[in-house]
Amino acid sequence: MSEEGVLLLDHYDEAAAMLKDSFRLAGFSGPVIVLSEDAALPDDVCSLYRLAARDSAPSPFPGAVRAAQPMSARQQRRYRLAHAGWTPGTGRHFNQIELPDYWEIAADGVSGKVFDRSHLRARIFYARGVEGRVVSDVDWLDEGGTVRFTDHYDLKGQLYARTTFNERGERFCRSWLDELGRERIVENYVTGDLLVTRDGATRLFRNRTELAVGLLRDLGLEGQRIFYNSLSTPLFVSERLAMAPGGNVLFWQEGPRPDIPGNMQLILGGRSHTGQILVQNSASCERLLSLGASSEYVRPFGFAYRFERHNAGGSDVLICTNSDQVEGLGTLVRGLPQMRFHVAALTEMSAKLMAFGAEPNVRLYPVASKATLDRLFKSCDWYLDVNHGAEIVNAVRRAFLSDQLILGLAGTLHRPRYLSPEHVFESAQDMVGLIGKIGASQDRMQRHLALQRAAAMTEQPQAYRRLFHES
Repeated sequence: MSEEGVLLLDHYDEAAAMLKDSFRLAGFSGPVIVLSEDAALPDDVCSLYRLAARDSAPSPFPGAVRAAQPMSARQQRRYRLAHAGWTPGTGRHFNQIELPDYWEIAADGVSGKVFDRSHLRARIFYARGVEGRVVSDVDWLDEGGTVRFTDHYDLKGQLYARTTFNERGERFCRSWLDELGRERIVENYVTGDLLVTRDGATRLFRNRTELAVGLLRDLGLEGQRIFYNSLSTPLFVSERLAMAPGGNVLFWQEGPRPDIPGNMQLILGGRSHTGQILVQNSASCERLLSLGASSEYVRPFGFAYRFERHNAGGSDVLICTNSDQVEGLGTLVRGLPQMRFHVAALTEMSAKLMAFGAEPNVRLYPVASKATLDRLFKSCDWYLDVNHGAEIVNAVRRAFLSDQLILGLAGTLHRPRYLSPEHVFESAQDMVGLIGKIGASQDRMQRHLALQRAAAMTEQPQAYRRLFHES
């Protein structure tokens, strides 16, 4: 049993991951449980479904589900042979999906496809935020190209679930498997019912809330303080369990909206087990308060970040892009001859971008390796979010955690949450002026870094620790 409480997350997106990281950085050792179907999760986060798909264990916590029993050397040899080199316990790469003889896989950096000669048989999708084309889902198609079932893989290459579709391509049910491939949970998407086989008995749950409540009770977590991030299933679960001293805490992570959600009004009216609403979006907090939400319940509360280095106030600037459409690059390079620009890509660079290599203050890194990118994030003190197209290598967040000062253009921003409004420009020429001023003064650099941290709602770990031990 955790004395600190339980962190319940509706699903595991970037904001949820930031909240979990803040908890761990502050020393939280209790369970973190995700109530959605996603199982591509870090080791210190539990999936409700994965927990329910195995028999009771003395202690599946802190943080990680119970590991599968190691396979024998003979079993591992069979798996490596059958799965084109996949070793259990490691991520399954796109070319390690088991296929019938003579079927082939074609893949790029975005996704993969399975062909039987020229006939498309499956589509392969990669895990979000994971390098190396690690598979998360495979859609298998019928003769007409309609998805009939999807295999779901976790980050250790385990096939943990299969979703079945009807003839119209609509989800019908999902089966969850244990480490030995045995079916443990069947969720009916039409009725919402779940059949769960656990500890030798099969039980029927009417919905996900019932399953979560039953599992938390089985794990001995009833009566613990609940920290959660959604007014849907996590709130419903917290209301069904006995209230802990100090009450539960909602971390509200949604953007501004024109009204106060109905479920939040229950909390504000004192008719809930939740005693605090900590808002992790500045604009949302301002909007809630302007709509009449009581400041006794509602207040801003950000994230604790694990910064990897300190800004040294140097003149090295990093840009990461897989496109040659880097807005205003010529203006920046020629307007700031005192700065050294490092432009990195995971792909080959076009002739248009390679031409900038002739500039004395530009260094280009086509097909940049992980080691090269690691070195650039450690050595550069500036990051410019000026590339069109998708963000690569989680660059803006990584720049923030590397204490780089991030500036961007309004038309190219990828993650505005990490930039101060003072650092977003309409034109590269305006950006040139501010970079010149900041680069000439260490004090000015530190003031602008402080603006950046404030915009990202940076909290000290102690603020979280105080929250854990309130009673």
